[in-house]
Amino acid sequence: MNWNMPLRALAVALPLSALVWAGCSKQAEKEDIVPEASFSVEYPALPVTIDSATVAGPSGAVLELDNNVLAQALQAKQYTPGQLTEFTFTKARLYFSTPVNSSYNSVKSVAVKLAVGDAAPVTIAKLPAVPNGAQTLLLDLTGADVLQAVKSGHARIVFTMEFDGPMPPVSTHMLVLDARVKVSL
Repeated sequence: MNWNMPLRALAVALPLSALVWAGCSKQAEKEDIVPEASFSVEYPALPVTIDSATVAGPSGAVLELDNNVLAQALQAKQYTPGQLTEFTFTKARLYFSTPVNSSYNSVKSVAVKLAVGDAAPVTIAKLPAVPNGAQTLLLDLTGADVLQAVKSGHARIVFTMEFDGPMPPVSTHMLVLDARVKVSL
């Protein structure tokens, strides 16, 4: 039996495997792993009184986003606002409060945006086509990361609607928002 062939192959393979192994471990050293945690924040339902003439305009109805909700959620989990790394809305639901048993038949589309100061509002949820007979609307989320707007402490919600039929001059709705928050540990 000729022992030279397996020994030669082994003599070449061992240094190559050592080089590959060293390269893999150096790359793993270069990557900074930042530990993160995430959790949900549920905002209480926001009452929205809609004047059909105002909400159809470009500026829409404006609501304040309650910053205390996020602050309390962070405090309950023992995090600080400085640890926030991401904030994304995960649910936006709208339903009539008054008149009772109303439907959104007269509504063509709905948009919910988040704005701070004079900056252009960022769309967080929308429903481009409202189904007939709907009494509750589950809005499509855009997935926009609105971390900086929320961190500012002055975020406001801009709510707009387009109509394709008669709407009561004044109606009351409830807007329910949930968000996903990521924090660095």
